[in-house]
Amino acid sequence: MAVTVLPLQASRPLQPTFPFKKTDQVLLPRGSAGSFDSTHAKYPCVLKVGAEWWMWYNGRSNDSFTGAVGLATSPDGRNWTKANDGKPVLDHGGPGTADETKVDHPAVLFFDDQFHMWYTAGPRNSAYQICYATSDDGRQWQRQNAGRPVLGPGAAGQFDAGVVLHPAVVRDESGLLHIWYNGVGPQPDFHVGHATSRDGITWRRENGGDPVLSAAPSPSRPEVYVYNVNVLLEAGIYRMWYSSAQKLLPSGQYAPGGSAIVYAESEDGTRWKREPVNTLVSGKAGSDDAYACFAPHVVRRDQELWMYYSMGSVYQRYQVGLAISPVE
Repeated sequence: MAVTVLPLQASRPLQPTFPFKKTDQVLLPRGSAGSFDSTHAKYPCVLKVGAEWWMWYNGRSNDSFTGAVGLATSPDGRNWTKANDGKPVLDHGGPGTADETKVDHPAVLFFDDQFHMWYTAGPRNSAYQICYATSDDGRQWQRQNAGRPVLGPGAAGQFDAGVVLHPAVVRDESGLLHIWYNGVGPQPDFHVGHATSRDGITWRRENGGDPVLSAAPSPSRPEVYVYNVNVLLEAGIYRMWYSSAQKLLPSGQYAPGGSAIVYAESEDGTRWKREPVNTLVSGKAGSDDAYACFAPHVVRRDQELWMYYSMGSVYQRYQVGLAISPVE
């Protein structure tokens, strides 16, 4: 697909539009051995609820495969306490269900006096699809659509004909819901698709069913695939931060510095202009994100943007970190 990059500000050469600085802290650690989040506490989704900040996140247990959604709360966005006695607020389903092995990557909105969550549903064979749940209090969730997926694979031959996963959802001023998601089809790597809905259950694929964002290798950024996006809608501009795999070893794992987060903009949610520089890159050896920084979730706080992101010091051990950008 054609690649468009955003112009850089002349006064800040080689700097992203929103230059985030890592706090170098683990805000949400993994749980103890045997807990539902003992190996993964990742995929943060953060909302302001009353005077508090709430974070829904994905936890995975000792096998690094079985997953559920947990909740943490904070008075200030920095100091977090796991809610529900450290147990999931939405657990994986029973045998034969769409989410039998995992409830993953929550995307939570609040509107019409309810919390709404779209999430990756994992059956036993890992044929991922996207399911939907609602809640009156953000803690007790009810599966909608009789527990069946609301967004499944695309048509044969399409980029998402195999699996769909990793939703990011916003609601525009007209009440139209937009979802961006990863798809895998004939190709083995992730591309990003876009769909819209009025009820959160029936979705219409945009862009003719083609991806709206794919890897864009360049001399400055040898992108291999794109995944785990987050979108913030402000004054008619869709602001996306997406995860970018840029250096892979023969094993398929990241090489040092190979995991990054990149910024892009759109006026319609379908046509994106991406920056030619990275926003964040995985850290130095020994740091908490030395292996990976990915799956961001950005919230505006007065004159700052706060980016919660998944961080890993080694493969299959993930926690939540924070980076902050002043907004001029």
